Amino acid sequence: MTTALRPEDRTVTVPPAAAAAGALHGALLESRQRWQDLAGLGADMVFETDTAGRFTFLWPATVLGHRADALLGRRADSLLLGAGANPFALRQAVRGQRAWVADAARRPRCLSLSLVPLGDARGGFVGLRGAAHDVTEQETAATAAAAGLRRAALLDALGEKVRHAATAHDAAMEGLAALREALGCAGTGLLVPDGPGASVALATADPPPGLLAEAGAAIAADRDWAGRLAGGVPAALLPHQGRHPACAVLAAWREAQARDWDAEDLAVLRATAPMLGAVLGFHRLQQELERQAGTDPLTGLVNRRAFLAALQARTEGTGTARQGALVFLDLDNLKPLNDLQGHEAGDAALRATALLLRRTAAEGDFAGRFGGDEFVLWIEGADAAGATARAEALLGGAAALPPAGAPRFSLGIALWTAASGEGAARLMARADDALYAAKRGARGGWRVAEDTA
Repeated sequence: MTTALRPEDRTVTVPPAAAAAGALHGALLESRQRWQDLAGLGADMVFETDTAGRFTFLWPATVLGHRADALLGRRADSLLLGAGANPFALRQAVRGQRAWVADAARRPRCLSLSLVPLGDARGGFVGLRGAAHDVTEQETAATAAAAGLRRAALLDALGEKVRHAATAHDAAMEGLAALREALGCAGTGLLVPDGPGASVALATADPPPGLLAEAGAAIAADRDWAGRLAGGVPAALLPHQGRHPACAVLAAWREAQARDWDAEDLAVLRATAPMLGAVLGFHRLQQELERQAGTDPLTGLVNRRAFLAALQARTEGTGTARQGALVFLDLDNLKPLNDLQGHEAGDAALRATALLLRRTAAEGDFAGRFGGDEFVLWIEGADAAGATARAEALLGGAAALPPAGAPRFSLGIALWTAASGEGAARLMARADDALYAAKRGARGGWRVAEDTA
């Protein structure tokens, strides 16, 4: 008869060696889990490599967006970006080693690595064990902060140069030169609209081909532009809307083989464009005020002050003229025109005289309104024959004008040569004497002054 054993009567005998092995296996599993938990608390990634730098262990299951098991057997340095030092080739312990790597989406990530070499029983190198922290956000923030400090320092330096310049022109040129040096440019400039393109207002070097046309497109679209011109030259254009002129473009360009613009370069240019654009506006305003200060508002010719300055430059060594003639011209019929036809007719006669002087002027000549009904003309390089021929041309030109309000005038001519050493004041006195000699005679003619003694 067979008797069934009750469950409580069954006894399983486990050999002592098997029991010890099971206990050891359980302890190892518990230890590994504890190690993984601790590592996970202190690192985003832990790994081991072999002597060839290939991953032999990775944790957790997903690393930088990769499946960990897909990276096993792959060289660790294949994840690195750039051509910098390879931390996975080290043979000594390091902490906090920064390295930029690519994640599974090829986005740059910055890792802080702590590494320790692994050795065999004989002390030979068999690989690395390491832990990594993803510090991309901290590194990016630190880099941005450092870039901001560098940018602020650069802008402060540019501002100092601009502030200490003597004139708006000097301030703009100092700023452009400092910007060129700071960004390693071949040239920098300030451009202004000119038809479909742009023209150079101020620049540290001649602009490369294609820059002015590209600047015109940037102005029309009111947008920044950075890229390479047709010749491969890296260029950047930053339009700035401001006071006169209405739009200015900060331009920068490098040599054809130079690097492209990075975000920091463009940030500096964007921050600088309004400042230099404003300085250019003041420079052009100064130019306009100087032009107005030296211009007769009725005729558009230079006024007495500006003419005297130009004549002095010709006769007192700062010019290049070797000879010339000074002509004083006086309207004989201005008072009758004003009395009979009104001041508008007189003003028309003055404007017609100015137009005639411009039309008959040659290169190097300049004319001005001296005051009232008197005009002055410098004829560059003229001798006696040239000066009298010009006088006849002016008289003939006046006679050809419509009779209503037409100017009628007398002329006094004084010849000048550099060898005479005669100054502007003496030359003007002789021309004035010749004018009055012409007016005392038959009006509507000319007289040549006697040579200076």
